[in-house]
Amino acid sequence: MKEEGRSQKAEVRSEKPEGRNQKQGVRNERLEVRSQESGVRRKGPLFRLLTPGIFLLFLLASSFSLLTSSPASNGAASVRTVPGVFTVDTPTITIAGATADTTATPTTAAREAQINWTFGTVAGTYTTCTVQAKTSVDGTNWLTLGTAASVTATTNSVNQWTLIEQAGTTSVTTSTVSSTAALGFGQLTKFTFACSAYGTSAPVTVSVIYR
Repeated sequence: MKEEGRSQKAEVRSEKPEGRNQKQGVRNERLEVRSQESGVRRKGPLFRLLTPGIFLLFLLASSFSLLTSSPASNGAASVRTVPGVFTVDTPTITIAGATADTTATPTTAAREAQINWTFGTVAGTYTTCTVQAKTSVDGTNWLTLGTAASVTATTNSVNQWTLIEQAGTTSVTTSTVSSTAALGFGQLTKFTFACSAYGTSAPVTVSVIYR
């Protein structure tokens, strides 16, 4: 009997360490869960701080892309504008046996224009030719801007000149009222080609930088 009692006690003692091991395992699992929860809590505020910044950077990049790549709404597809810096355009014109106008360019913010006319293969003879800049405030009435530039309309001739708006003064000045001449760039500007005598055709490439 004594031997059986001792055997049972030994079995009970051997079971106690196993129970302790199970309790220790549960504690370890609880610590691991708490550690994971702590990690999530630490990431949460940082993620919330970074998300608005990432969204703002994406928005600024998209806005800049639209500003630099969109053509001017009132001009031809050839117009490229960088707001507050410059506008580049290649207005088109067909020159044959009479006076002709280029397409117009939006020039509301312009104060200066660098103009280039390069002729291709000219057929016939064009004599005493000029190019007159014209501008419009309302898009209907066109007034001359500066004086006409004398150009040479022969094969492969290059003609380049500059229009500079009259500088302002230290006080408010009222210009003379005119129905024919403008002192500054309006919302649209174009060019009129005219000669004293015309040939058959004069293809030309026109390039203008407005600042």
